[in-house]
Amino acid sequence: MNNRTRLLTLVPVIAGAMVPAIAVAHPGHGVSGDFMAGVVHPLSGLDHVLMIVAISAWASLLAPAGRVVVATCLAAFVALGAAWPVSVSGSLLEAAIALTVVGAGILLAFGRRWPLWATGAVAAMFAVIHGFAHGVEGPAGSVAYVPGLALSTGGVALGVSFLAARLQSGRGWLRIAGIAGATAGVTALITA
Repeated sequence: MNNRTRLLTLVPVIAGAMVPAIAVAHPGHGVSGDFMAGVVHPLSGLDHVLMIVAISAWASLLAPAGRVVVATCLAAFVALGAAWPVSVSGSLLEAAIALTVVGAGILLAFGRRWPLWATGAVAAMFAVIHGFAHGVEGPAGSVAYVPGLALSTGGVALGVSFLAARLQSGRGWLRIAGIAGATAGVTALITA
């Protein structure tokens, strides 16, 4: 085993060891109701970032139009979830979010291309769950907060999917990133 292989094997282990304190993003968020709070909020929690990045990198296997559809699904359904009044919070919501991170990481690690409708449906389902959390934590009734949330989620998703598509020779790194993401999700699930 050469040094590069050892390093690539250790990355998920190290990431998993560092995650417990930072994996759960939701308790204690104090968010204002403005547009910038919506833009920043999905980027302020590791679980949100891991889900968006993993699903978007997995979507890089699709044609460019498919990547746009998946990014749009993430943006629209995170906004829908945030604006939808739900009473579920606490450990049940945290467990659901952790499961989306695990699922997104596994999908990226396996690196199998699914049909666009199935990829979009998974992205929408994961995004609406994260949207519920954003709505519970933030001022979902704000006219400016939810559009900021959607713009940020969609923009990051689009950027990641097109960047990952350009890095097709680095599929091994994407698989390792998927394993690290799934490990972080499992850790968050255990600690939820």
